[in-house]
Amino acid sequence: MSQHIFQPLLAFGLTVPQLETLRQRLNVPQLVYVCGPAGGGKTRLALLIAWTYFQAYQRPFRMDGADMSDDQIRQSVKDKNCGILFNDMAVVKDYAKAELCLKSHMVALGVPFDGPANASQAQDYLHAHLPNLAARDDVTVIGVGRDGDSATGRSKIDFLTTGGSFQYRAK
Repeated sequence: MSQHIFQPLLAFGLTVPQLETLRQRLNVPQLVYVCGPAGGGKTRLALLIAWTYFQAYQRPFRMDGADMSDDQIRQSVKDKNCGILFNDMAVVKDYAKAELCLKSHMVALGVPFDGPANASQAQDYLHAHLPNLAARDDVTVIGVGRDGDSATGRSKIDFLTTGGSFQYRAK
């Protein structure tokens, strides 16, 4: 994997071990939940992840999950899409679409409208909407918060994965 492709994610605040964990996890169906307060950079990070791990490697990825019907999500599987971005998730229906994407063996990249920047709290927030995910091992939660030093332009990243050999917790 070309090192320059990771520069935007490193500049955003992710670490090399977090990038490697994401690379491994995004090669299999996964729910990546990017959570944090409104205006904290969640959508920007989700788009950087999508570009880095899908578009740059010519793996088809849809960015319009919030506007898709269940039938359109199922059709995306047939069209050989690797994942779908669900932005501004706010109601149970939005979360159910992301879960359908995961059940359809794609990567679901979910971004709630608002939520906690702490990954453990964000995981609890996610499980409140999708309790069935508590038993799954294919969920990555990324908490995004503002860095106290705005001169760096970096965000505070809290990273949590579940299951198997991918268990990883870092701040």
